[in-house]
This record gives sequence, structure tokens and C-alpha cells, in this order.
Amino acid sequence: MRLRLSVATMLALLLTLTGCGVAWDLADGGADPSPTPDSSAALRTAAEALDRGPYSFQFRTHDTIGVGAVDGSDGWLRLRAVGGDAGKARLTFEVLHRDGEHLARSNPLTGDRWTRIDVRKVDPAARARLEQFGDPAHATDLFAGIVSAEPSGTGRYRGTLDLRRVPDVDTSGLVDEERLAALTEQQRAAVAFEASVDDQQRLLGLRFTLPAAGGEPEQPSEISYSQHGFKPDLGAPFEGRIDPAPAAVYEVLNS
Repeated sequence: MRLRLSVATMLALLLTLTGCGVAWDLADGGADPSPTPDSSAALRTAAEALDRGPYSFQFRTHDTIGVGAVDGSDGWLRLRAVGGDAGKARLTFEVLHRDGEHLARSNPLTGDRWTRIDVRKVDPAARARLEQFGDPAHATDLFAGIVSAEPSGTGRYRGTLDLRRVPDVDTSGLVDEERLAALTEQQRAAVAFEASVDDQQRLLGLRFTLPAAGGEPEQPSEISYSQHGFKPDLGAPFEGRIDPAPAAVYEVLNS
């Protein structure tokens, strides 16, 4: 599920990473280079590994920072984000699936109490996203656009993405749709990125910078992944009274 962030109803995703302010070496013009097979395949495999279990994530975009955790297979999502148009909106949001039920908790939307979602009030497209939690950055899709990728150290890679090749690129929580629309074809085709994987070939981090466009400066975005495989206690929401979700929860889910 992708949650959008605005002053009124937040959501988008991810928190501060170390080593910000990387200098990007954009590819020169000419014929498109071919990705190094071992490197590009390693990155795709590492991104696909995110679907195998729970993990935490942290992210930063040009207007949002956040932190959360997700498990697509077990059906839960946890998110805290700060940002929005004014840079001051704050939101926590949790969704949990159990035995055909969907529970949501949010501060300030539900007063930090668990509430029950009526899926009939969720738009069909949003309902599909509600059922499929996963990587907020959609790294697997982003890596489908790899043009070049080379090792830059143990478990580290540098390369170039062609965002024109990425399916549904605007579903990534790291990509600003308005900035993407302002880029030229040449800019979209040569977005420098860095990524890292751990010794078990799981993705640890991804960062890239959308070029300056439309009179606006560059937009760096980055995400890190950690605590692969951790198991939180999810029993508490089913103890005691659970109220119906308020209208504000559906506004977020349907945004």
C-alpha cells in the first residue's frame, strides 16, 4: 500500500540514512552501456528477498522522513512519517490482517486505538494495495531500469537507472511524480544510484537523486532496510474493544 503525505492527510514513506550528500557520477552521452550481469542480477535478487519476511525500513525524500516496518507475507505494516507540504505534518499508521479482518491504528486519526476497517468502504484499487504490503520504495521495479551497475566495494554498487524502463515508476515512495514529469527524456534515462546488500544478499540500502528541473533543485531520495526476519508481538490488538475505523482512516487508504 502506498500512503501519500500532505498537510491534511499524510502519507508517503521513510528516515535519515548515514552518508547523505553523495556526489553522483552521471553517465556520459552516447550508446547505452549494458549492465554488468552479475551486479544487476545481484541487486534484483537482493530486492526480491524483501518479499520473504519482515524487515524495518527508514527513508528520506525531498519533503518527508519516515521509519517503519512491514511483512507482506504475514500481513502487517507500521509507519511513522514527518513532512508534507509544510514540512510539519506528523503521522503514525499501522495496519494488520488477521482471520479476514483488517485493523488500523493511527495517531492522530484514531487516537492511537485499534479500529476495524470495513473493506467495502475502500476503493477497489486501494483494496488491492491494502492486501499487498511490501517494499515502499518498490526497489524490485526500480532495478528493472538498471542500465549499468558495477561493484564499488564489498556489498556496494554504483550505476545508472533508466526510469523510462521502470513499470509504474510513480508507485515508488521515493519518486516525486511532479518532478518526474518535469524531467527530460535524457534525464530520466540517466539517474545515478547507489545500493548495498548484506552478506546474505538482502538489500540494505538504495539512494538516487532526480536531476534539477523546472527551476527546482535536485531531489535526493534514499531508503535503508534492517532487522530482516524480526518478529514483533502482534497479539495485543485482538484484546478488548475494537471500534469501527473513522472516516479519516478511509481518506488515507483511498488517497
